[in-house]
Amino acid sequence: MFPLDLPFAVLRVTLRALEPVQLPPFPGSKLEGAFGRALYRLACTQPQRETCQGCPLQSICPYGLSYAPVLPESLRVASLGTPPRPIIFRVAYGTERSLTPGEALTFGLVVVGRATTQLPYLLATLREMGQDGLGRTRGRLELEEVRSVQPYTGETVTLLRGGELEVNLCPIILRPGALPPVAGDGLRLQLRSPLHLKVGGQLAQALHFPVLLRALQRRMSNLEQVHGGAASLGADFTRLPLQARRVETVRQELRLVSQARKGTRPGEKTVMEGWVGSVEYRGDFTPFAPLLRLGEQLGVGKWAHFGAGLYDLEGATDKDTEAALQVRSASLRPTT
Repeated sequence: MFPLDLPFAVLRVTLRALEPVQLPPFPGSKLEGAFGRALYRLACTQPQRETCQGCPLQSICPYGLSYAPVLPESLRVASLGTPPRPIIFRVAYGTERSLTPGEALTFGLVVVGRATTQLPYLLATLREMGQDGLGRTRGRLELEEVRSVQPYTGETVTLLRGGELEVNLCPIILRPGALPPVAGDGLRLQLRSPLHLKVGGQLAQALHFPVLLRALQRRMSNLEQVHGGAASLGADFTRLPLQARRVETVRQELRLVSQARKGTRPGEKTVMEGWVGSVEYRGDFTPFAPLLRLGEQLGVGKWAHFGAGLYDLEGATDKDTEAALQVRSASLRPTT
């Protein structure tokens, strides 16, 4: 097993609209922006600074830890020029949505590694994040409930309810070694939000298993080395990608989706794009199960902290696999 010391908590957040709210098909960046603004107001003690860089409190500030994490001295490498964020939104790609007053908006939020110690600030931020408004209409929302969930058993723990003062600071903590195995020799990835993986500097056109596995290993080790126990520092990063070559891509049914979003500078706009749909593989998934399960909860690829690269794992039956193999040569090309 690839060594990973990366505890995390999965939260389910419910907000209720006070005013009309209009959301794009993929609202992850909107939620992340609203959360970040609210956390900044609550946590920053040096608002006169233009950036977190150089702030003496950056390494202990809840906003700095989540939105401007500091790279440890032991990890000054080019591949980690931008440290991954430990706060990850879980939202699926769908259709443009209009909330009417009283309608609920539910999404997932994953808190990774040492960021779980900042839970009081994070819960306070969730209570405040809807007050400035969200979406194109800037409609306001109020917090209804935050639950900690165990996604594989259905266990839930209520952490916070909107109008109540009582707060539970004991979420369910998940660890890589305790995640469920991936059974069988057929596996289907249902891509629920845009997956953007690069091969040779370009968007991957075929999501073969080694491409996915390398991206998962890179993302989880980066998160673990910055925000977890750094057990993967110095580990063998070649063994699993070599084993991944034995897994066959049986079928992929993908479509390319894109959405404009605001850039980091005033007036700047960028485009988020990636694949949604399904990919089927055949092989022995035992060595890769922890990474696959971590990706299922923490996402993978570009913009993962917004909720991009979110997928569900499903078993593919022998019947599914045999049928797919008959049309493999015709269906491995993505549809756009």
